[in-house]
Amino acid sequence: MAITYLEGTCPKCGEKTKEPSNTWAYGSPIRFCPRCKQEYLDARWREVAITGFDPRGSKPGYYFKVFLGTLIVTALSGGWLYYTTHYKGYYSTLTISVFVVCAIATVGSLLLSLWIALGFAAKSNAKYLAESERRLQNPAYVKRLQEYGYVIPAKYLAQAMTDQTAGE
Repeated sequence: MAITYLEGTCPKCGEKTKEPSNTWAYGSPIRFCPRCKQEYLDARWREVAITGFDPRGSKPGYYFKVFLGTLIVTALSGGWLYYTTHYKGYYSTLTISVFVVCAIATVGSLLLSLWIALGFAAKSNAKYLAESERRLQNPAYVKRLQEYGYVIPAKYLAQAMTDQTAGE
């Protein structure tokens, strides 16, 4: 399931692209333009067996700190909104906007922190790592990554070469 979309431009033909992506853009950095069908490298995508996972995706403490910060701002803006509405007789759309945005960020950061702390992120990461390792078993794919400047760990080079010789 795509959580977000990555938008970009094909470096070959200039076509605007919009691809479904997971939160951290884990997947093959080798992309194909839907219009010109040319291959190109999109460095925003992470081949996790080579580059590893984004460290923010495994630290619930970071998101818990964001939760606390946004909770404080939500409480302050909510208090100010209550005060101005009930005691001053007016309200500010800016205060309402801050309150709503911070409330959404508070809930989102708490959910993300819990998602990581309860191990759901680790399960997702295991799936992305398995997909990455499957791609790296393809000798042609490994060669293309090397041509794009990726340093392939010896484990995957040997594995790709073994798979290539077994197929011959």
